[in-house]
Amino acid sequence: MYWSSAQQLVHHSVTGCPMNAGDLLASGTISGKEQHNFGSMLELSWKGSREVKLGGGEVRKFLKDGDAVIMKGWCQREGSGRVGFGQCSARILPAIPFPYDSSKENEHESTAMQPEESYTNFILYGSWWSSCSWTVRIAFAAKGIPYEYDTHIPININLDETVQTSDKHSSINPMQQQTPTVLEFMDGGNVVRISQSLAIIEFLETAFDHRGGRLLPLDPVARAKVKEIVEVINSVTQQLQNSSVMRMADSISGKEVLGNEFRKQAIMNSLSSVEKIVATIHSISSNGKGASVAGPFATGSFGPTLADACLAPQLYNARRFGVDLEGVCPTLVEIEKKYNDHPWFQNAQPEAQLDAVK
Repeated sequence: MYWSSAQQLVHHSVTGCPMNAGDLLASGTISGKEQHNFGSMLELSWKGSREVKLGGGEVRKFLKDGDAVIMKGWCQREGSGRVGFGQCSARILPAIPFPYDSSKENEHESTAMQPEESYTNFILYGSWWSSCSWTVRIAFAAKGIPYEYDTHIPININLDETVQTSDKHSSINPMQQQTPTVLEFMDGGNVVRISQSLAIIEFLETAFDHRGGRLLPLDPVARAKVKEIVEVINSVTQQLQNSSVMRMADSISGKEVLGNEFRKQAIMNSLSSVEKIVATIHSISSNGKGASVAGPFATGSFGPTLADACLAPQLYNARRFGVDLEGVCPTLVEIEKKYNDHPWFQNAQPEAQLDAVK
């Protein structure tokens, strides 16, 4: 170890970084004598003299432009739970040419526009009770991107079907869904509109990769598990509870109550499937003595992912329709408690929206 604990504390706090009792310190300057104990790329490559083998047969002596760096750290004492800082990730971007010429500052800006400069004037068309709008609001909060929330289309639970097919509605959302969730923004001088919540979130994650939090992990396995849960919710839970499906069920059966029963059963079946996926993740991430060493969110992460952003509205809706969540998905109920305390979720709540029916 190059530095003592006292030196580490001074190193982290000397520039004004606030330190508190119980904080977890992580530093690449803490290493061991053996090669597998090295704590930085510079040590692993021994100042560029050794090749570091990566997956897929690639090697590195130094990081290259475009490389994604993913760091995970945790510590654990036998018989106790694991403490970690989750996943930290970033991508290496090209450096500004050296030597830097201040006279060409505007030239650099014009050839390397940041997303904040290229994409502007965000307007989210949605409704307070729409689960799709809710999920997108969480994504905006995660990225810390300011936007205008527009509800000029009169959307409510007793929506007149003529509104759905009106010219104004169709101009915003060509699919003429009951609750339009559409993102509008400027790309340079062009107006861009994106419908469908997952497409909107995918855009925000890609365009603002280095801003705010990350809902889609860089790690391939973690990302796949997130999307597995999202697909169940998007293709089953959400679709089978739409009002249009309920009306069709009522119309075919001739009974007005059948649609609600169909909706309730569909929610129970799909949330039961998600419960199995999530419970398995948290069960595998156990120290063998009943204590989970996974993070508190759906896929075992220490921060919310897109899986959590999609789950929150569905658990809310399930209660609206009388689903016994404690009996159907107890693991998800425990995870949901974390959402209530998380800033990304707090301001995205339906009741916090300007168009909410009080």
